[in-house]
Amino acid sequence: MSGGDDGERGSIAILALWGVALIFMLIAPVAFATRGELRVASNALATSRARLSAEAGTQLGLVRLLRQQAVGAASFDGASETWQSGTTRVTIAIADEAGKIDLNAAPVEMLAGLFAGAGVPQEAAALIACNILDRRGDAAPVCSAADAPHQGRRFSVTEELAEIPGVGERLYDRIADSVTVATGASAIDPLVAPRPVLMAIPGATDSIVDDFLASRASLHDMGAAGAASIPAAAARFLMTSSRRDFTVAATATADDGARYRAELQIRLGDQGQRPYQVTGWRTPRADRGTVGAAAAHRAP
Repeated sequence: MSGGDDGERGSIAILALWGVALIFMLIAPVAFATRGELRVASNALATSRARLSAEAGTQLGLVRLLRQQAVGAASFDGASETWQSGTTRVTIAIADEAGKIDLNAAPVEMLAGLFAGAGVPQEAAALIACNILDRRGDAAPVCSAADAPHQGRRFSVTEELAEIPGVGERLYDRIADSVTVATGASAIDPLVAPRPVLMAIPGATDSIVDDFLASRASLHDMGAAGAASIPAAAARFLMTSSRRDFTVAATATADDGARYRAELQIRLGDQGQRPYQVTGWRTPRADRGTVGAAAAHRAP
């Protein structure tokens, strides 16, 4: 009898082990799926926190812009400042659109210089510039197309530049902060232009631009700025601006690495009931302009 009892107990133990194994096999997928859902929820929460911080950053930048505009005490060249929102760091930059190259009006030389400065070989950069003029329906002596330019189409937003042959998304990302469709001007304001735009001016060199940037903070007169550092031959590419259109960009980085970028484009009005109007809202990649930037150089 004792042998039979031992056999029964052994069978029961085996059945129990199989039951435990079966339960484990049923629970494991559920636990795995739950961990995955928790991770997705955590990532979504982090992204949402970064998004809200970036959007708040654009509003802080707008307030600063309006205050400075009211007293006329500052110009904005895209230099950044940092604001801390809890554990999230927000970088805020205000850029005057007059310091950017207008895709609908810029001369072919400035466009070619911009792409060459982004690392495109000179011949290819000149071809891209001609493709832009062809899209606009403009003619240029250096663009020796067999056919006359067709009826052009204006760029409605800068993102349309990525559709031009030879550009694409990666190259557009590198020069996106240097182009605009807001000014309608064929020249740029050197007092607020970023370095890549200044390097696009024909005749500009690293030393000339670096010297100019080093002294620009103390220059308030356009005549002094133009004569001090930039060649006279470049005068037709320069202008003074009434500073009406701006982009406020805010990039938020949370402590867990989540990042989000928001851009608010505004046009200033009279100091009254409507001091500004929103003309654009973008949410580009947080790392736009940094990927491949180290490898970009001005072609010889």
